[in-house]
Amino acid sequence: MDKDILLSIDIGTTTVKVALFDSVGNLLAVDGKEYPTYYPKPGWAEQDPEDWWETVVEVTRTVIRKSHIDPSRIAGINVSSQRETLALIDSNGKSLGRVPIWMDRRSAPQAERIKKENDVREIYRRTGLVVDATFTATKLLWYKENEPEVLKRAKKGLQPKDYVIYKLTGRPITDHTVASRTMLFNIVKLQWDQELFDMLKLSEYIDLFPESLNSDEIVGTLSEEAARILGLPTDIEVLAGMGDRQAEVLGAGIFESSRVEESTGTGSTTATMVDRPLLDEKMRFSVGASPIRNTWVIEAGMSTAGAILRWFRDQVAESVQQLASSTRRRAYEYLDMEAEYIPPGSNGLIVLPFFSGARSPRWNPYARGVIFGLTVYHTRSHIFRAMMEGIAYEIRKILEVFGELGIRPSELILMGGGAKSPTWARIKANVTKLEVVLPELLDAALAGDALITSTALGLFESHREAAKGFFKERARIRPDPKEASIYDAYYAIYDKLYTQLEPLYREISSISELTPTPPPWDIDRLIHLLFKLHE
Repeated sequence: MDKDILLSIDIGTTTVKVALFDSVGNLLAVDGKEYPTYYPKPGWAEQDPEDWWETVVEVTRTVIRKSHIDPSRIAGINVSSQRETLALIDSNGKSLGRVPIWMDRRSAPQAERIKKENDVREIYRRTGLVVDATFTATKLLWYKENEPEVLKRAKKGLQPKDYVIYKLTGRPITDHTVASRTMLFNIVKLQWDQELFDMLKLSEYIDLFPESLNSDEIVGTLSEEAARILGLPTDIEVLAGMGDRQAEVLGAGIFESSRVEESTGTGSTTATMVDRPLLDEKMRFSVGASPIRNTWVIEAGMSTAGAILRWFRDQVAESVQQLASSTRRRAYEYLDMEAEYIPPGSNGLIVLPFFSGARSPRWNPYARGVIFGLTVYHTRSHIFRAMMEGIAYEIRKILEVFGELGIRPSELILMGGGAKSPTWARIKANVTKLEVVLPELLDAALAGDALITSTALGLFESHREAAKGFFKERARIRPDPKEASIYDAYYAIYDKLYTQLEPLYREISSISELTPTPPPWDIDRLIHLLFKLHE
């Protein structure tokens, strides 16, 4: 029997998704499951590497069962994942516990110190990254200064997809795309940069970082243990994989900067592919290695996009949640319908979407969310639409920065969970004035994984040829000139509002850190007060 099936695994910030494709790009089965994120302190966000692996195993077995395919037909496995997170494992390959993920801000002081003590432009020139608490080097410094005993026990540091590949094959590796998000990897030479390790006082930890491969290189085949756990044969080849954002660019069928993709999940990333490491003199966006050799990916994005809407759903729209549960629909469908009846600009309401700091192109970890223009006239639906508009305004800001370097796309390809909303898609088209393309498969990283696998195993002669099968357009939305002109006026206020508030962000952050911790609950006293209120 021919080996003609490709297995893709994507470890997102909140969800593991697994898909099976045939050799010409048709989706055979897909499934996903959320896994936990832990928030032990304000600004902290941790995950357990074992949760990644256990969820991968569960979802993979589910997808194979749903597809009814013979597992012996699977030719290759490719894994993509969130980036910047470093799972520390000991000499026996065992995880040393929970680790801070990309959105964790505990290393902000370390990032600030790097800025003061080093030439940040030189760091950007070598790594393509702006110094920020997002990136691995700052988190490693935090460990060195706060939990050095953990680093002493660590043998290797593996990013999420690398950890899963290690569990699949027993080989600790990484690839250039996720290595280029550590702030310790040279994006021109495509190798670990000893001078950077020295500069950041991390030279003693260089051996933590494994060999870095091209995304299309074969790491090995399934170990006997992994094959047993997954219910698969051992002769399936496993690729080196890639970061989720780079996988999404491929899955969106992007090979040059005339097209840009925007993916909304927990956060939002706007990205495209270029033929050289195109650096920004003002260091407003990041540049990283691409899964395709001799190309690079430039990207900018927000820490919180879909996360804001989820916060609104959970904290403000509880009644909608209950309605959705009783009707077996998604709460967002009802919220979208409500927002559809609100005019562009939400009757003078503007939301700054920086609920967890501002990333590229503003790079302000102290930025916070703002709901501006609120009156008693406004409803829940106004706020929800204004949140969608605020995220679209920030996407426009990113595209303006790209434009300064000559990148002026004609199409914006929407990916991720945010692309499920037709209301939001129209908002993005009208705010950016670009044609918005909606693909059939919104989980572009899965398609990107399979695309690389198909060319690495010789099923297609080129990536562009493979993209004809793995990227399929579902719909296209053209901007409405009348609504676009309304959004022009609101966008000008939005951008000015951020500029006016920027000096206050650090000030309110420093004050909030001094706020006393509330006393622990005294249940007996609370019960006493409750009865007293009823007297």
